[in-house]
Amino acid sequence: MRLSSVLSSHNNNESIEVESFVDKDKYVENAEDASDGIIVVSSGDFIELDIGTIVLPFFSTTCNDNIQFVSHTKLHCLVVNNKMISIDCVLKCVDSQRCSNCQSLIQAWFLVEADDIFAHTPKVHILKHNFRLPDHIKLPIETKDQFSELLGKAEIAYKERLGAGSIIYLRSAFEKITHIVGDDAGVAIYKPNGKTKPFDQVLTLVDERCSIIPEQYSANRYEIFSQLSEIAHGNSDEKSALDKYYALRRLVMGIIDNVEKNKEKIKNNHEIQQALRAIGIGNGDEANE
Repeated sequence: MRLSSVLSSHNNNESIEVESFVDKDKYVENAEDASDGIIVVSSGDFIELDIGTIVLPFFSTTCNDNIQFVSHTKLHCLVVNNKMISIDCVLKCVDSQRCSNCQSLIQAWFLVEADDIFAHTPKVHILKHNFRLPDHIKLPIETKDQFSELLGKAEIAYKERLGAGSIIYLRSAFEKITHIVGDDAGVAIYKPNGKTKPFDQVLTLVDERCSIIPEQYSANRYEIFSQLSEIAHGNSDEKSALDKYYALRRLVMGIIDNVEKNKEKIKNNHEIQQALRAIGIGNGDEANE
């Protein structure tokens, strides 16, 4: 696998072995290995990379479609040290004729960690990446459904190593889907004054009526939200927040996936409740709420 394949993924968080990307005929690490025409590389130097072409999908609101963007075949990087490089490049829309009205270019940056950048088969890991997107270009994760923007922003914050910031977006997604399902199902989640009830009460009412939390962790439904809130409110250090991010993200996504899977069941339950009330047969649960 070439380094370009690792960079051609929006979600790559593992250390992966790749082919050598530093040309040994041009660059060496140690002065004793240098000869005529070969450059000794030091921290702060820019060198040419041999990594292949980066190809990444983005969503164009102008074209209303997913579009592939590619890098130039020749790329350069800043050598931070023998275990880290910084790559800046420009990604261009592959369908330039189709996108002639927008002329889309994306500035991309990758911070790549390796066990040794001069190794024959180094193991690499993307520490950070960032894209400077035009207004009409979005990350694919931001376009899938109404919760994707929050999840997309959470992922961007995580990539920027903003632990609490990433968790705030996950917490917002958890709250949003709970309130939306509660509203759609006619659950009494509001006080008489029109304000929303405390979230622990809302979550209990909505989950008991609509089973939004997957069965595997429904008994811990509020504990998960409490952990999100503890981090979001600054009661955790950034490292702990980053360490817990993917576990908490998976649990929040599990709730969203579960709601999507049970959407028809939730709709039917709501219709049955309405039908019972219409003929004067209520189960009394709302009166007790």
